[in-house]
Amino acid sequence: MLFKVILILLILAMLVSLSGALKSLFTDRDDAQNQSNTFKWLVIRVSLAVAIILVTAIGFFMGELTMGAPWTGRY
Repeated sequence: MLFKVILILLILAMLVSLSGALKSLFTDRDDAQNQSNTFKWLVIRVSLAVAIILVTAIGFFMGELTMGAPWTGRY
């Protein structure tokens, strides 16, 4: 259950970073600070994606996460 909570939090953090990058991209400024902010949000989003992949892989290897749909009756 802990891995599922961590994954949900990481996905929410990725959505926040995506919205931050979108806001930074659509601001009216055209200076280097705006480009730096957009790049910062991109780095955060890529780091979160790597963290999601790692948490998912660790969860599968430890047996905390399994493959199966709730409607199949096998958990």
